Amino acid sequence: MATLVFPASTPEAWDEIAQARRRGEAVVAAASVAVPEVTRRFGELVSLPFIHDADFTPRLAALLKERGIDRILCPVVVVHRFVERWLKEQQVQGVALVGESPIARQVRLVGEAMAQGQALMPFIEACADGHDCADAMASAALLRHGMGIYGESDIDKLAAMIGIFADLQARGDVVEIGALMGRTAFTLLALSRRAGIGPLLVVDPWSAEHALQKDSPRALQEIDSDWGDHSRLVQGFLLNLLPFGGGGDLNYLREPSHLGHARYSDAGEVVSDEFGTTRYARRIAVLHIDGNHDFDAVARDCALWLPHLAHGGWLILDDYVWAHGDGPQRMGDQLLRETGRWTRAFVAGKALFLHAA
Repeated sequence: MATLVFPASTPEAWDEIAQARRRGEAVVAAASVAVPEVTRRFGELVSLPFIHDADFTPRLAALLKERGIDRILCPVVVVHRFVERWLKEQQVQGVALVGESPIARQVRLVGEAMAQGQALMPFIEACADGHDCADAMASAALLRHGMGIYGESDIDKLAAMIGIFADLQARGDVVEIGALMGRTAFTLLALSRRAGIGPLLVVDPWSAEHALQKDSPRALQEIDSDWGDHSRLVQGFLLNLLPFGGGGDLNYLREPSHLGHARYSDAGEVVSDEFGTTRYARRIAVLHIDGNHDFDAVARDCALWLPHLAHGGWLILDDYVWAHGDGPQRMGDQLLRETGRWTRAFVAGKALFLHAA
């Protein structure tokens, strides 16, 4: 049996076709117009009339029988409704319309995002420690966009970030060590802009050599082969962040942490083809350390960057609670023992949040 994707003219359709083929399932792509992307990626594209043409339903019925189709996926609202009604009125047996109506799905997702934002407000307010913070709508919007970018930071960590920016007395740079494709970079940038904190600098080598976690189990070390070309990760970061550039408050260095730190501390200026020139105060208001998690690497990142952390600034040490190693936890515990250095400390989304005195 097989699945018909019609019309196969949207990115959602292409994703469904690709996933079905990876599962080894038979799938038929069809459309009423030429779709070069389908023929380029998948080869065959079956031509069907437009749904309002007189010969559409006879041609559709013939295709279902000819190809043994028992599932139809319609990623366009009007087509979904038309096919749903036709299957019901004609009492077509053995064929199911699968998936929600696209608009019904979007309405559901908006409702879920709003409910999630509202549910997280008490936590965000607790992280803000009594300071005014973003309302439920603003928080839901930021969380939805952030979580839409691939990454491993969960929504509780992003919610905690919203809270600490409300409780941020310091002004200065926002620095992130380790970005992957930009989930937390986007979040930090949006929050910094809203609060008028300062420019964001992202430092990440995006390389297999520096990604290798030598202290972690073999299974984690081996996943690097799944990442493929690390240049694609950089491109993913740029695809996600470039639309928010152009304000002179965002830049990146594709370098190991120690080289990025040397450039940051010496010049206080970063230049890239994508984001132009960004000037930094060399005083950090928020520092997010999420690079290599081996203890020596985490300790080195802290030794390099923490001296720049301003009074009243925040350190976010990622994966303080982590199933694959204890580097961040050991470093975090060392910092926690420096009791006079911090005024607040809590864990959210596996990350340790420390508020500098």
